[in-house]
Amino acid sequence: MDDLTFKTAVSLKGHDTKRRYVIVSTVNEDFVLAADGKYRKLDNPKLKRLKHLRIDGDSGLNEKSITDEKLKECLKKSNL
Repeated sequence: MDDLTFKTAVSLKGHDTKRRYVIVSTVNEDFVLAADGKYRKLDNPKLKRLKHLRIDGDSGLNEKSITDEKLKECLKKSNL
């Protein structure tokens, strides 16, 4: 499994369908923790099953520079 940390993703299933996230950590081979900086902040990321996400690409963020504001800005830019 590739390292998915700080990749952007789109939810494909659930009540959050089509919502964009940044993966903040990998739990195991099936689950990741994802945040969007608005509804799901870094202090309370969403547990998502990988098969319910479409991985889009690199967010350009790293562990030192990540904040809720930067998450929102990154997702706004990648949504264009």
